[in-house]
Amino acid sequence: MAEAAGILPIPREIRSTDGRFCVDEHTLILLLPSCNEEVYGSAAQLADEIRERTGQRPKVVQGARVPRGENIIVLCGDVEAGRAYLGESLAGEGLAAHGPEAYAISISPERVIAAGEGAVALRHAIQTLRQIARLEGSYWPACEILDWPALAYRGVMLDVSRGKVPTLQTLKEIVDCLAFFKMNVLQLYTEHTFDFVSHPAIGRGTDPLTSEDMLVLDRYAREQGVQLMPNLNCFGHCSHLLSLPQYAHLAESAVPWTLTPVDEGTYALLGNLLDDMLPSFSCRTLNAGCDETWDLGLGRSASLAAEIGVGRVYLGHLLRLHDLASARGCRVQFWGDILLHHPELVGELPDDVTLLDWHYEAQESYSSLDVFAQSGRRFWVCPGTSSWNTLFPRIENANGNIRNLVRQGAERGAEGMLNTDWGDHGHYQPLGLSWYGYAFGAAQAWSGGTTTDDEFDGRFGPLWFGPEGAQVIESVRALGALNTLSGMPRPNNSNSIHMLLDEPLAGPVPDALPDETLDAILAVTAGAMAAFRSAWAFSRDRHTLEEMSHSCAWMAFAARKAKLTRQIRASLASGGKCIGDVAQHAAAALQELADDLVPLRQAFEALWLGRARPSEIAQHLGALEALSERFGLARDWLMAIAREEHAALDTDAYLAATPRYEYLGQRFWRQMREINPTL
Repeated sequence: MAEAAGILPIPREIRSTDGRFCVDEHTLILLLPSCNEEVYGSAAQLADEIRERTGQRPKVVQGARVPRGENIIVLCGDVEAGRAYLGESLAGEGLAAHGPEAYAISISPERVIAAGEGAVALRHAIQTLRQIARLEGSYWPACEILDWPALAYRGVMLDVSRGKVPTLQTLKEIVDCLAFFKMNVLQLYTEHTFDFVSHPAIGRGTDPLTSEDMLVLDRYAREQGVQLMPNLNCFGHCSHLLSLPQYAHLAESAVPWTLTPVDEGTYALLGNLLDDMLPSFSCRTLNAGCDETWDLGLGRSASLAAEIGVGRVYLGHLLRLHDLASARGCRVQFWGDILLHHPELVGELPDDVTLLDWHYEAQESYSSLDVFAQSGRRFWVCPGTSSWNTLFPRIENANGNIRNLVRQGAERGAEGMLNTDWGDHGHYQPLGLSWYGYAFGAAQAWSGGTTTDDEFDGRFGPLWFGPEGAQVIESVRALGALNTLSGMPRPNNSNSIHMLLDEPLAGPVPDALPDETLDAILAVTAGAMAAFRSAWAFSRDRHTLEEMSHSCAWMAFAARKAKLTRQIRASLASGGKCIGDVAQHAAAALQELADDLVPLRQAFEALWLGRARPSEIAQHLGALEALSERFGLARDWLMAIAREEHAALDTDAYLAATPRYEYLGQRFWRQMREINPTL
């Protein structure tokens, strides 16, 4: 069982023994009486996994005694009861010392025994057996496994409010992924995309998630040991709500962003929204957000901030939210970024608050952890998948961010990890691009941040994609590494998406990208697409291969666009008697490139609708339409040069003569900086 047989997360202790256990048509999966009904679903998943891999599905039975000693997989939800029924020594001595999620597995040529103290631990053991079955087929190497997690809470937070509202089926698939890698928390970041029955205007037109959706998903998640935690941003990030006429009076400033804390209407509204949302969740922990309140104290609360300080204005809102949540039987979580500017106030928070320490850039150390660790409050570490604001995830950054933040958080007593998958400025990234980051976060949260990239990559590829998984992951890493090339890195994003959406004639991004970078993008994307096509026939996840291939197509298009922009500028800057011909050829080349947008847009829409609801795709299609229009304006300007209406390319004149072109939140940031120039 070398290298833990490819299991993820990597087990704490594993010892190989002699022989193999053979699964065949006569194999039984036995649930001992101590296994409650919560475990049956996982046992059925194990049987289905074996059938998918071998063609034979073992019977799942529950009985008061072991019917035979061989060719049996025994599932024990109580170690002592398991020993009594089996009449022999059972793996798992000392399980209790490692916490309620610790489990043990013993595989011998005669039988398999999986044990844990309760449903949670036994489900983890069963997921490990599923992975062994997936990797090994009918012949399971004999071994002894003892395993437990470093962090009690290991979760993913998916943004469902900045452009993409997943279908219920997609959300179930996310739960499946989390359970498979032994994660136990899912949060859906919500601003407005929930059907608030007492305030229907908030979600109208967005095809929001409904109470029934959450009731169904909550039950589905619980059956797999995943807590669906309610998440509602209750301070900043309220732009959609505050843009509606009936709620505009609750805005802190002229830019609809932050709820003002000096209007009692804010708390009446929040109370109503919580009453509409919280009963759909069995979990009694609420993530109330409250991050990035950039305009707080600069608008309606300015006089109060001048009197008591903006930090205490902020703290006052947190305390009101804590009371609202407590009155509804919930503990509350808050993002910690604003409190880091006022660390002296952290100690004034109620003891039952959980602080969420988020960082999305890889760093050697995170000093904020000391602030929260010393506060005596519970805290989680919150890294990110680095999949937003880029055409392919910034994997080099994400891996360093996740591993280092989790390791240092675990060392300082963090209670959990919430791996964030944002949709800043539009959720352009397909979900399939995030599976790698989700699983990497699971591996680190379980190990305490000690799993290396090589260890993870060698396991994740075969587990997720199948026999050619190693080649798929090699391409995934090569695509991620493109974000590190000269001209590509940017904080919290990369120039990949900027070179796609940048103005095609006058945009600044092409000047930051050397030819070597653009050539590498074209070469790597072509190679990756070939690898994905090769893996298609044997892949377990063809949908994700499609999505990654489409992202490659966007990256290649963006690189071609940047190269053409550079060539046009250079040709026209050189002057000469043939500048009219140069401009005419450049216009034709731009039109040819613009024509390529049509099939890309169609594929984008089809892939979107494969996992998400259609409602908010319009903003993304609108961005592509705006880019298409800019191609047309650029082409017309070049043709005017060819007709000698303009002497040469004057980008300032071109920009002055055409409508303002902004993308990826540039308009918002321009407006916010007018209020808060320090941003």
